[in-house]
Amino acid sequence: MKFFRRSELTTAYQAQLAHYDETVATAVGLDYPYQLRMRDWELCQVLTAMGSAGRDDRILDTGSFNTYLGVYLARQYSRVTVSDLLGSRCIKSLLRKIGLAPFKSTEACYFKWTRTVKKAGVAVRSLDLTQLACSNASFDRVIALSVIEHVPAVERTLAEMFRVLAPGGKLLVTTDCSPKPMPYHKGVRYFSTAELEQIFAPYPVTSARNEPDFSPENWCYNLGHPVVTAFVEISKPC
Repeated sequence: MKFFRRSELTTAYQAQLAHYDETVATAVGLDYPYQLRMRDWELCQVLTAMGSAGRDDRILDTGSFNTYLGVYLARQYSRVTVSDLLGSRCIKSLLRKIGLAPFKSTEACYFKWTRTVKKAGVAVRSLDLTQLACSNASFDRVIALSVIEHVPAVERTLAEMFRVLAPGGKLLVTTDCSPKPMPYHKGVRYFSTAELEQIFAPYPVTSARNEPDFSPENWCYNLGHPVVTAFVEISKPC
């Protein structure tokens, strides 16, 4: 389990992010009006780990609404699927449009996002992470970029993502960690280090390991209290 340190955002990381931004912008159109990237270090961890994937590997990016990682991956891999709870996302998007839910300038209209992602050659599926409607070993890579902290049933979610992972495949997860855990409330939670150790203990974790540094320069989200990002790579035995 690897934890964010701001000192890691080196020139190489910035170049990787610039390439991501350019690739996605070119794919969706330079006049696309919505924010295309909201992650940095954790995105780099996932992209680096994806380097071992093959062109025809089956890739699932979860919790993907209003994100464009799938668009980027589709430039390199031929079988990319993005997923979310699309029914609820669609309803919330419509509520925002008619003023019955708070407007978010960074969030694309559901239908515009769906058309944009499909046009880039990405399959879009509505999937519940706690009971994935997929057979065992359906994917060679499963990505959960800042997802599991938004799911109440974390253990069940990880078990399902591991189930649909093929032998030799990788599950790539990023999430949030705080010295004082915050239980799930209003759609989000923060894990303590001990909680993360517990929920990932059943799995073969193969990512590099360090200890979290909760110094202020490593805090994320500008919340005014210590929350840092963690990256976990799980490799399923062949």
